[in-house]
Amino acid sequence: MYVTEFSGMLSIPARANDQAMARRTKNESAQTRETILDAAEIEMQARGVSQTSLDRIARRAQVTRGAIYWHFSDKRALLEAMVSRTHLPLRDLRQCLSQHIPGNEPLWLVREMMRHGLERLGHDARHRRVCHIVMHRCEVTDHGHPADELMRAMFEDARDVLLSLCNEIDQLGHLHPQLSVRDATDVVMAFMAGHYECVLRHPETYAADRDWAPLVDAALRGLIDEAASATLQRHAAMARPDTAIVE
Repeated sequence: MYVTEFSGMLSIPARANDQAMARRTKNESAQTRETILDAAEIEMQARGVSQTSLDRIARRAQVTRGAIYWHFSDKRALLEAMVSRTHLPLRDLRQCLSQHIPGNEPLWLVREMMRHGLERLGHDARHRRVCHIVMHRCEVTDHGHPADELMRAMFEDARDVLLSLCNEIDQLGHLHPQLSVRDATDVVMAFMAGHYECVLRHPETYAADRDWAPLVDAALRGLIDEAASATLQRHAAMARPDTAIVE
């Protein structure tokens, strides 16, 4: 009996040590994964996706190729993980913003989504780097390329959310009478895509770190009726108290 009890007492610290070691191993594995993704971002931005080998990523990350394959089955999985690490689906952003916007007002939701997306380019270096890789450093040669599929999925997610919000604006009677819901959605999509393209392709002349609110408000005023435009101006002035309402 005494031997059994003594053995049981010894097993308690042994189990604690095993658990601590398991946690440490898990943390180290997660850190290695992040290091690989960081290295992949730097290499792919500099060389392009097709010209970046796993060997080069391994050297920059100071890990073995085996470590990369432990976390990612191939370069496609690596690229997808890189995007998912920084990409916030627009439907998730809508849900987050709706908690802070009284009444989930659709026009103000669209406005804040646009502003948030553009401001991320200015203050989130990782987001800017990954967007540059996906938009300008992926050699998309055919349909079905990983980058093509990623961009298509992000485009469809954004378009579906904006189409729904523009439809809500129309149902409230605030859409410009000469525009359809699809027209308004296309204008917003083109506005965002155009600014992303300019910031990412010409960063030396097209500043990302700026106050995007006036540009967003100007674009939206062209999509809505006069009453909604006046409401937008009042909301914008309240959000930026140092800015007077321009009648």
